[in-house]
Amino acid sequence: MQAVRKQLDELVTEAPRELMMLHAEIERVTLDKMIKAFRARLAGKFTESVWQKFFEVNKFVLSLAFARPVELAHTQFHAKGSTLTGSGAQIGDFLFKEHGQALAIVEIKTPEAILLRAKAYLGEEVFGPNSELSGAVTQVLFQQSELKQRWMQHRHDTPGMQLSGADAIKCVVVAGTLPTDPIQLRSFEVFRNACKDVDVVTFDELLAKLEFLKKHLTPGPEQDLF
Repeated sequence: MQAVRKQLDELVTEAPRELMMLHAEIERVTLDKMIKAFRARLAGKFTESVWQKFFEVNKFVLSLAFARPVELAHTQFHAKGSTLTGSGAQIGDFLFKEHGQALAIVEIKTPEAILLRAKAYLGEEVFGPNSELSGAVTQVLFQQSELKQRWMQHRHDTPGMQLSGADAIKCVVVAGTLPTDPIQLRSFEVFRNACKDVDVVTFDELLAKLEFLKKHLTPGPEQDLF
């Protein structure tokens, strides 16, 4: 590795294809390690704090929940401060900022979070959101509201946030896994697509994005032209 670093300028000129192949291979190995770590945690039962630390280390995984490039601004940010007794605080898990002025709040639950009610509503085909999911959606909307109301103070007190604005604050909830039953899956899709101000993303969807990226970074067999 030290030899490669010392000869980078020469390699760029004399062996650009080989250098790009080496770079791609390093990316694939790093991505594969990240996928294995993600799968290992999905196989167990971990608390929100453990997942919080995992995403702090692997910020790239959370960035896959967005269509635009984002940068992590703060973890465990205070949208609203607490009283002297410690009550009333609105604390969010992750605050991201985009290349423009937009911000994004990400609320983390666990893969075991129950997304839908166990009993259908007035029949057999409609399953309402579980209180854990609806509570998370409401919580992140409250954080959004508090952040907007107190934005001028946050902007003044927080270095690096002067170029951001509170006009557009996206909300993302990462919770649970996709229902396997088609009827329940339909109810979940109907609910989350109706949440115009909050994106609900499941843990297995983030893993699927990582695996999709790995698939397209892995070169296929070269075609035999003769």
